Amino acid sequence: MRENNNIISICGYILACTLCTEAMFAGQLNRTSGLYDLDGDGRKEVLIISSSDRKAVLVELQDKSIGDTLWSYTLPKGTYFLQLLGDDKQKSQFMRKLAIDFASEMRKLKMFVDDVVLTVDSKSWRKDLYPEADYKGTRKQSSDVDWTAVYGVYEEFQKIVAKKGVTVHQIQGAEADDVIFGWSTMLNARGKSCIVWSGDKDLIQLVNYSDTNDAHTLWYYNTRRTLYAYQGFEQDMATSAAAELSTDDMLFNMGGQTMLRDNYQGDIVGWINANKISIEEIDCDEFILKKILTGDKSDNISACVTWQKEMKTGKMRNYSLTMKHADTIYEQFLKEYDNFIIDHLFSSEYKDKLSDIIYRVVGHSSPTLIKIALSTNIALMLLHNKTIPDAIQRAIYDSIEKDWEGAIDNKDSIMEMDKILEGTHWLDKTGGFGPDAFAGMDIPKEDAPSSKVKPMKLVGKKTKKVVSKDPTKKLF
Repeated sequence: MRENNNIISICGYILACTLCTEAMFAGQLNRTSGLYDLDGDGRKEVLIISSSDRKAVLVELQDKSIGDTLWSYTLPKGTYFLQLLGDDKQKSQFMRKLAIDFASEMRKLKMFVDDVVLTVDSKSWRKDLYPEADYKGTRKQSSDVDWTAVYGVYEEFQKIVAKKGVTVHQIQGAEADDVIFGWSTMLNARGKSCIVWSGDKDLIQLVNYSDTNDAHTLWYYNTRRTLYAYQGFEQDMATSAAAELSTDDMLFNMGGQTMLRDNYQGDIVGWINANKISIEEIDCDEFILKKILTGDKSDNISACVTWQKEMKTGKMRNYSLTMKHADTIYEQFLKEYDNFIIDHLFSSEYKDKLSDIIYRVVGHSSPTLIKIALSTNIALMLLHNKTIPDAIQRAIYDSIEKDWEGAIDNKDSIMEMDKILEGTHWLDKTGGFGPDAFAGMDIPKEDAPSSKVKPMKLVGKKTKKVVSKDPTKKLF
């Protein structure tokens, strides 16, 4: 049992990855980031947009099924929702949406977060060092979006929040993931705990607990209200919150450190309960190993083993190492070598052993080729001081040292959209455009009393109640 007399002295930082602007426009099916009770009936609604069918529908959720359809709209033929940010009114709306989403999460985390770091992507060093891998080569941007305008608005948003005390970091040659790795590593080394706020599951690998100083890193998946934590996190919360002050605590800490610890425990438990956050404890070493084995289609990283098989039709079908394979490989490695740690991935001996197990489980390729593929995936996917180039790391850490004391003096300035955009021209609330899916909505503050929530201004008539028997069925 680990000592709890100094556990999580303070969760001083939230590390936010680049807001995923592309996700707001890409794909056939999109939805708003939050659930709201817009008509004040006690049930949550969500706006769903289909770019291919040019439809938008606001539906009310009842358990896991669709209840009432409150509003729907179909764009005229030949136009699409993805044709965005073509004028100043659309840009203003996008800016306001960024500020609303940012403020919403800050309000949820305000009890135990003192500082915020927003990291921004730059051209990745991975593309330069591993051109043969075609890293992220399959990613395409929709031609229906003015991406120059998207990035322009987001850059302006970065400047706005920076003036409010948010530390904004963009390092030439580094991805936002690399920068977050640098921050979490340095914070933990200095006894500071942090939460990574991002939709990028690759960052789960940063979840960490330090036995030396009780600092940790957690990963918060805000869209699914899930907090990924180190193994034993929930027990630590319960144990520390219930612990009584010892004589030594009183003598050497004068109650200060312990009180800070207890405040944190109460705050984070309160946040988890109030926002219905689910907790998933993970083994980070196991997580990243399986990611390396299976690859990442979104980044165009192949699995460590791929092969083809001819079908009865004469066509060739592609196969690759699956998560089921990865589970078996991991279990077999533990059976043969007792445990797995990240350091094994930097040992030629252990990579040989791992490659051999992979070959025995999958039955394709060869141990030699598997080891090559394994080494490539380690370099591309593992956030580690042995994978990120020294020059990139020096630039990251130098920048962190420069902005180390960049604390937010007034956290209230980033808790509301109006306060974030205060003093800018983006606060013009009269702007809108044609078939705007968000137009006419009076979105309440999340912490506003229900009695003060104004009903939504419905554009269309309330339709007949429709209940989906299959919650997984696509609407469009």
